[in-house]
Amino acid sequence: MKAKLRKTYNIAVRVLIFVFTAYFLYDKIFNEKDIVSIIHTFRNYINNDNFKLIFAVVILLLIVNLSLESKKWQFLISKLEKVSFLKSFEAVLTGISVSMFLPNRTGDYLGRVFILKTADRIQAILATILGSFAQLITTILFGLFSLVMLYPSYFTLSDNLYLWGFIGVILVVLILSFLMIFIYVEFFTFTDILKKITGREYNRIKKYAQIFSWYTSKDLSIVLIISILRYLVFSFQFFLLLRLFGIDLNYFHAMILIGAVYLTMAVIPTIALSEIGIRGSVSIYIFQWWLETTGKWTSDSALGVLAASTSLWFLNIALPALVGTVFIFNLKFFRKEKEK
Repeated sequence: MKAKLRKTYNIAVRVLIFVFTAYFLYDKIFNEKDIVSIIHTFRNYINNDNFKLIFAVVILLLIVNLSLESKKWQFLISKLEKVSFLKSFEAVLTGISVSMFLPNRTGDYLGRVFILKTADRIQAILATILGSFAQLITTILFGLFSLVMLYPSYFTLSDNLYLWGFIGVILVVLILSFLMIFIYVEFFTFTDILKKITGREYNRIKKYAQIFSWYTSKDLSIVLIISILRYLVFSFQFFLLLRLFGIDLNYFHAMILIGAVYLTMAVIPTIALSEIGIRGSVSIYIFQWWLETTGKWTSDSALGVLAASTSLWFLNIALPALVGTVFIFNLKFFRKEKEK
């Protein structure tokens, strides 16, 4: 492809992505009814004691959250191309921007890999997916733990049938947890499995299949640990925002409910833009069920849960996406042949 034509195509795609992201962000932030109600809720709570301090901590945790994800991606992608932490941070922000209007955050992969200079993009996507798997496994693990802890609140354990059901749930959760962790940290064997399954056809996919063999159990364990730390950070953000908006829950109970919310969100296909409404609805349903059983659900609780959920979406998704639009113009969709 000629240099001038390549440059034109790159600019055209960048502008198109920027326009899509900017439009959807504007529409969601300024035309979303939930956002308007959240602004009014902020006004009601902003003069409360420690509001500014707690909100500042939530912002600080946002930086920690993005930094952990950047470090994870930098670690994974180092097998293909060495990138600085700042470049990785930029890639994460760009990925969030591109994922705003694509289903199930698929744009996250595209936004990141097109920032690379020499690495094969399909290989880079596969490496990025390994990081996403680790985060998904973490969400499922905490979500399964939440289900175990919520079981006694929904079923009466004094009934032998429900008691044995509870024991069964615990066993299933333990087995599933062990299998997920074991399969993930041993994922490098997937290359050999593919080789045996595909036989002679393996040579066609060897370039991409072999990438899984590059990551040892130690490497994948590190990725999983970083994912767990990320989960603890953004779930703690959620807890702080719930407390900020008047939801009376201790940390342990909040983590159980937050785990159930994230598990539900993990199995619902969404795009980042529609996630704000679904996340709010799921959060209200789960928190209302729990708080009503404990007598803590009030007329203002729904708005408090919605305010916390929406604020978290805005801080962790919309704000980074907005910043990431600046870096969209650094993406290289078309490269010289020798750069591919």
